[in-house]
Amino acid sequence: MLFDKLKENSKIPFHMPGHKRNTKLLGNEFPYNIDITEIDGFDNLHNPVDIIKDIEDKAKKIYSSDNSFILVNGSTVGILAGINCIVKENDTVLLTRNCHKSVYNAIELSKGKTEYIELPIDEYGIYGKIDISLFKQKICRLKPKLVVITSPTYEGVISDIDVICEIAHSYKIPVLLDAAHGAHIFDLPYKSKADIVIMSLHKTLPALTQCAVAHVNGDLVNSELFRIKLSVFETSSPSYVLMASIDNCFNFINGEYQNRFIEYKKSRDKLINECKNLNNLKLVVYDDVTKLNIFTGYCDISGIELAEILRNEFNIEVEMACENYVVLITTVCDDFNNYKKLSSALFKIDKRLKKSYFKKIDTINMPKKHCEIWEVGKRGYVDLDNSIGLTCAEYIWLYPPGSPIIVPGEVINEEIIAFIKNGFNRNLCIQSSRKKIKEKIYCEIV
Repeated sequence: MLFDKLKENSKIPFHMPGHKRNTKLLGNEFPYNIDITEIDGFDNLHNPVDIIKDIEDKAKKIYSSDNSFILVNGSTVGILAGINCIVKENDTVLLTRNCHKSVYNAIELSKGKTEYIELPIDEYGIYGKIDISLFKQKICRLKPKLVVITSPTYEGVISDIDVICEIAHSYKIPVLLDAAHGAHIFDLPYKSKADIVIMSLHKTLPALTQCAVAHVNGDLVNSELFRIKLSVFETSSPSYVLMASIDNCFNFINGEYQNRFIEYKKSRDKLINECKNLNNLKLVVYDDVTKLNIFTGYCDISGIELAEILRNEFNIEVEMACENYVVLITTVCDDFNNYKKLSSALFKIDKRLKKSYFKKIDTINMPKKHCEIWEVGKRGYVDLDNSIGLTCAEYIWLYPPGSPIIVPGEVINEEIIAFIKNGFNRNLCIQSSRKKIKEKIYCEIV
């Protein structure tokens, strides 16, 4: 086991990292004593043949994949590598609009063309499942080089991956599944054999931040080319501490996970059943029941205000807060006593709220595309009010989850400017790649 081997390593370190594992000097607050580089006997992430290969073999068995690759730059590096090992200049990528910004960055780097699968939006303002009939029409007409979908979504919506892959594979088109939020659903991507599956271990399993895993299945994607692309986008100095965390995570799954899961499911289901009795707040649970969405659309506070109350009065931090709801993530590693605290807090808050008219969340239509992401011409900053009709040259998104409001190459319209302004007035977390979005927007200058 990598973690044990790191602890046992006693060689005098005339090598990186610069802290030299000197815990006497630096203390034990950080794991200096096990932080090493690619020294003899510790394998190499970019050419694993020994102990790191063993970790990847564990991943293959757990997820029933053909090939697995551990990642230390998060799901982002897997998405960058996956798209760039398939998509070349002017190739079409069919994607859902709620894809993470790293998907758009990868398409921009490969100079691909974007086409979208429109998603329904439910009464809570949450993206729904992919419409299979619409997907069939799109893929038949466009014949894209790659399909990219997000499932499960941040809120726990899972599309019919089996059918989507079956349709795409009938045209010999690979599917990249961004399952960053689905590492805990061990059979999710594999009943359908999605060609590339990216999972963030750290989001829902016991692994350190940045720990992720990628899987390559079937023969539509060259797994060796995928590893080559990983070596381009992933750090050449991978953290052994992070890799040991991934190893520990897989050992946990193979060991005590099942017994722990039984207790977790019992506690989680009890919490869900209790919260169904809230009067003003509303619990919304989709396909992935580990994600709890508390909807505020029927009462006199916003999701952001609910998050602040939970934080300031009950010492509870939510995963995400937006205008009409908050998202809470539950995992097998929770202290289940905290479920009682959460339930108690929600009911105490619920009692002091007042019923309100239904507040449907603001949504915006997809803007018109003027050119591809990478084709935007001469650029400069323009005041928000003067940007209507111009072509956007930066990414603007709500974070979390990181899905775009507008991407480069799309035309700025009044609806988008109003959404941005209103979002700031309501304390929504609107971000942009150029960091000036409160006053200015980066545009193509005519």
